[in-house]
Amino acid sequence: MDHSESTVTLQIIIIGMVAIFVLSLAVILFFIIYQKRLFAQQQKHQKVAADYQRELLRIAIQSEEKERTRIGKELHDDVGALLTTTKLYLSQISPEMNAEKQKTTVEKMYSLLEAMIQGVRNISQDLRPVILERLGLIEAVKSLVTTVNDLNVVRVEFVDTTRNMVSKSHELNIYRIIQELLNNTLKHANATEVSIVFKNELSNLVIVYKDNGVGIIHEVLQEKKGIGLKNIESRLSILSGTFKFEDVKQGIQLTILIPYEHD
Repeated sequence: MDHSESTVTLQIIIIGMVAIFVLSLAVILFFIIYQKRLFAQQQKHQKVAADYQRELLRIAIQSEEKERTRIGKELHDDVGALLTTTKLYLSQISPEMNAEKQKTTVEKMYSLLEAMIQGVRNISQDLRPVILERLGLIEAVKSLVTTVNDLNVVRVEFVDTTRNMVSKSHELNIYRIIQELLNNTLKHANATEVSIVFKNELSNLVIVYKDNGVGIIHEVLQEKKGIGLKNIESRLSILSGTFKFEDVKQGIQLTILIPYEHD
């Protein structure tokens, strides 16, 4: 091999080494850029998830404050007014009052006290239904369904094929979810029939809720979720549950999955 051939071979080797170096550098740069984009995407997803959780928390707090305001108003307007009136009647009783008027005043006070007791019971029932406390979730949902059917606006069918019982601490949130769904149907769906099914799948309680109303536009749902749906999401987040809307020709079909957690 002469000098010129050695020079060409050396040049080829150098060019090859440079090419390998450039290619390696390009791979490293690509990997760095990819990692940065992946990290940025992960941060974006984490921010979306954090924003979503904050929104659920805000809705939960807003719903709780709304409930407190409602209860406070009922206590003030109903029970408070009855107490004030009872106090006025009580102040009228004196030794000089004749027996007939005293009897009438006491009867009015007794009637007011009965109304107060009923008012407090109603508020207590709203906070946690007595039937839920005494007989459990299934009987409470049956009672709720009977109440809605008595309105003669929509026909609700409830089917329970579950074998496992949900945690006692979960019952109220599940009951409120069913309440919210029925409330949304009554207010917005123009439905005539509703089906609620409770069943077991693996280690989950599955709730399938269907109505034959006007349905829901999924794009609108994603862009602007109503307060009712956000309340449902908020309660499901407490239960580690999930939900999805199924594709149906008419109305809505919502499938809810709630993991079983025993006390």
